[in-house]
Amino acid sequence: MAQSKITKEAFTVLRTPPELEQYVNSCYSCICKNRSLRQTARLRKEPYKTFVEELMPFSNFCKWKYGNRNDVLCALVPDTQGQGTPGRDAIIIDQNTKIEHSVEITWPIDGQRVIEKCRQLNERNLYSENWDYKDISRHQRDINHTIEIAHKKALRDYHSPGGASLIFVFDRSSFWNDNKMHFEMLDLLCTRLSEVTLKVDNILLMLVSGDKNQIIELKSEGKIIKEHFHCRVL
Repeated sequence: MAQSKITKEAFTVLRTPPELEQYVNSCYSCICKNRSLRQTARLRKEPYKTFVEELMPFSNFCKWKYGNRNDVLCALVPDTQGQGTPGRDAIIIDQNTKIEHSVEITWPIDGQRVIEKCRQLNERNLYSENWDYKDISRHQRDINHTIEIAHKKALRDYHSPGGASLIFVFDRSSFWNDNKMHFEMLDLLCTRLSEVTLKVDNILLMLVSGDKNQIIELKSEGKIIKEHFHCRVL
């Protein structure tokens, strides 16, 4: 795929879930193979910021939700001079009913820390950080930041005629599977998100770590899902 095909306009082209997955994979491969593009994407320069923070999670969601269905079309909503459609980043259109389902994607991150990490990766091709197995202060800050954003989202009504989903993306790369405290914190994150009164039909938490992700359904059509970690893994 040519670099010219990676544009914000191309992100708004309606595609079936398999077509969207193929396009995202092609873009990702193109970025990884080109050192200059890879460094630019790490620093979250556009259009790569939108690609990483919205299109990739959206494609993962569509794959999880619709599989290989060809009767639904998916795309990001066009962003007109930074004034995107309030309350939705993407749409899913059922070709049989023509009903549009709205999707809002939020990825609460520490922008300064991400940029510093990526600068180190660009300059040294590695990222070094002091790790303390028992220190969970940074992990707690990340979780608290996500909950703060959730409370801000609670001020908006996301409901739409065709239904709406709100996806919280959370970078769990610093949470270790063999650390019981980390696992308990992620479980607590699910509980705390479930307790926020959000005006939306579906609430999902997407845990990402590198190229792996896990989608956890917290609320579905008004029902709170309690089995937080009993879910499908991509």
